[in-house]
Amino acid sequence: MHTVTAEEVVQFRRAGYMRIPRLIDDQALGELRAAYDTLIADGASNPGTRDALLGGLTRQIVRPELSHPLFRDNAALQAGRAIARELRGWDEPAFFYSQLLFKPPGHPHATPWHQDDAYGVKPFAAAGIRLSHQTLQFWLALDPADVDNGCMHFHPPVGEDCLLPHRVAAGDPEDDARLLGLESEAEIIEPALIVACPLAAGGVTVHDSGTLHYTPANRSDRPRRAYIFNFANPAFLASLT
Repeated sequence: MHTVTAEEVVQFRRAGYMRIPRLIDDQALGELRAAYDTLIADGASNPGTRDALLGGLTRQIVRPELSHPLFRDNAALQAGRAIARELRGWDEPAFFYSQLLFKPPGHPHATPWHQDDAYGVKPFAAAGIRLSHQTLQFWLALDPADVDNGCMHFHPPVGEDCLLPHRVAAGDPEDDARLLGLESEAEIIEPALIVACPLAAGGVTVHDSGTLHYTPANRSDRPRRAYIFNFANPAFLASLT
């Protein structure tokens, strides 16, 4: 299990993301791969699990824990909770959301630059609202992930800690599976500042809900299986009910 250092906490709060080369061991990785492949092949068994294309483009399975018991509790969630506690100081980080994202070999679609806070309301949250900093997303690579097959990319913070203008990049604006992207990407993203985060299988990136991020198309002959899970400040979740 990764032990977060004081230096990493400072760096995370400045940049909004971190890269951990290995979060889980080979046994846990193999178990998650098997569970992931079962859901991709057989689909969801519980109606609460949403199996749909993100923006009509990329296969996603939302709330896989309702259709497979391993996603309710596993080594990645246990390690992630401890890391969230260290990064944010939350006494008991609350499980908030999870999904599986699959880009098969040759998948031509990128996931555009966006901030997760934009998904807070439909079709997207208004530009200019203060970023919440209440959730953390863990992006776990179940396959080696690199620039060729669609690893995570990050960009430094832009502006005054506020949500940037977004648009519906693909899909029905009122559908949960809509795909959002920055409205004026070319004016906001500076190519020289982009940081690609390749990962070995079992590695993870962690980012804040306001951090700008993107994944490219899978231009390789290899699959890119990603398991995403979020933790939140429990006080924030309580305020939503």
